[in-house]
Amino acid sequence: MKSNILSLPTRKTQRQRKLWMLWISQAVLLSLAACGTEASAQTNEEGSSIVINIKDWTAAGSGCRARMNKSGDVEFAELRSAPASASKLMVMKFKLPKYQLSSPPENPATSLTFARECALRVVAVPQVQYRIKSVAARTPVNFSKDEKTSLKMQYILKLDGHIVAHSLKEIDESGSIRNQDDKVVLAGQPSPEEAAVSRQDCGSPQMIGFDYTFIAGRTQPNDQAQIKLAEDKQLELAVELEACR
Repeated sequence: MKSNILSLPTRKTQRQRKLWMLWISQAVLLSLAACGTEASAQTNEEGSSIVINIKDWTAAGSGCRARMNKSGDVEFAELRSAPASASKLMVMKFKLPKYQLSSPPENPATSLTFARECALRVVAVPQVQYRIKSVAARTPVNFSKDEKTSLKMQYILKLDGHIVAHSLKEIDESGSIRNQDDKVVLAGQPSPEEAAVSRQDCGSPQMIGFDYTFIAGRTQPNDQAQIKLAEDKQLELAVELEACR
């Protein structure tokens, strides 16, 4: 079995570690419910108050379809926040209970290569004196395949239309796999040039995106493959905010 993951550049490692240490510290996270047509979270630290609103979100693709004001097979679960010494961290949680790739029926007319995609887009609005500095994503995945089946699992994290993190895992046809877990973690931020163009104004709406792409290639119609989100079938998006200067 050959596995290849495109990792993030080395210069981002320190920032990713800091962000995920904050995220893992569940004791300081406060779970807050969505309210009305906007979801908001608020954290008090040394008398200050930070609010980030989710103005809108959509999910679309061959494996999912939903939006903020219209029910579908993706659900907004919660928005929680955590205090930090030099940054603010907000975590959005979505659930995708039905998103998966599974072998189509044993039919000779069915293509031996098939895929499922799901793209989530979130419009977030920080409080006026803050802007989004970096974003991160975490999602658990479980996959199985027969010996003559290959799999590709691609994940892309975006901020304001720019790709800030990308992972591709490819598994060839050598050997079968049963119920293997994969913890997907991505984190990144735009280049200084991109940030200067897309984030000039504090308190402006910013687009956060996460794309799933699952692809299976089979030798015979009865070869089996499955990729699904594990645990409680969730996607968590973390947003690190910085104060404007």
